[in-house]
Amino acid sequence: MQPIREIYKMGFGPSSSHTIGPVRAAEIFMERHPDTHSFRVTLFGSISLTSKGHHTDHALQKAFMPNNLDII
Repeated sequence: MQPIREIYKMGFGPSSSHTIGPVRAAEIFMERHPDTHSFRVTLFGSISLTSKGHHTDHALQKAFMPNNLDII
């Protein structure tokens, strides 16, 4: 049985659904490309339409720069 925290995850911002997926994609990218020093992110669909309002942009910055605590 999975712990409740694995089933119901909380993301950044007012809409976790618009941050959890992009952050997970960023984490996977970082794991696969650990020596990459810069990134260009393109969002699509409803996430691209609401990214700033739902703080997707902040969540991605935090994911790509986890040691910079001033972002969020």
